[in-house]
Amino acid sequence: MVGRIQNRIENFNSFFLIFSDAVTAYKKNSTDILTHMALIQSFEVCFELAWKVLKDYLDFNGIKVYLPKEVIKEAFASEIIQNGQLWIDMLKARNSTSHEYNFDKVNEILPDVAGIYFDELSRFKEQTEEFYG
Repeated sequence: MVGRIQNRIENFNSFFLIFSDAVTAYKKNSTDILTHMALIQSFEVCFELAWKVLKDYLDFNGIKVYLPKEVIKEAFASEIIQNGQLWIDMLKARNSTSHEYNFDKVNEILPDVAGIYFDELSRFKEQTEEFYG
C-alpha cells in the first residue's frame, strides 16, 4: 500500500507544479482566458489527486471511505487535515468548475483557486512527505 500512496503523491506533486505555474500566470495576467482555463483545469486535477491521496492514506490506516466528501470528513475527524470546511469548499469549487459552462460563474472562484485553495494544497503537499516517509 505504501507504494500506492507514494505513486499517488508523486502524481499529485507533478500536477501541483503545473498548478503552481498556472497560479503564477494568472497572477501576472488575470484577464487572459487561456490562463483561466489552465488554472481551473490544473486545480481540478490537483484537487482530485489530493483527496485520493487522503483516501489511500486513510485506507492504509484501516479506515475505509470512498466518496470525496466522506474522505474529507474522515480526514478532518482523524486530524489529518486541519480545515475540513475549506476542503469541502474546494470540493464544491471543483464540482462546479467541472460542470459549469458559464465563464462569469467560473471567474468568480478564480481568486479563491489562486489564493486560499492554492495555499491549502501547498500545505498539503508539504504534509504528504510524512505519509510514506
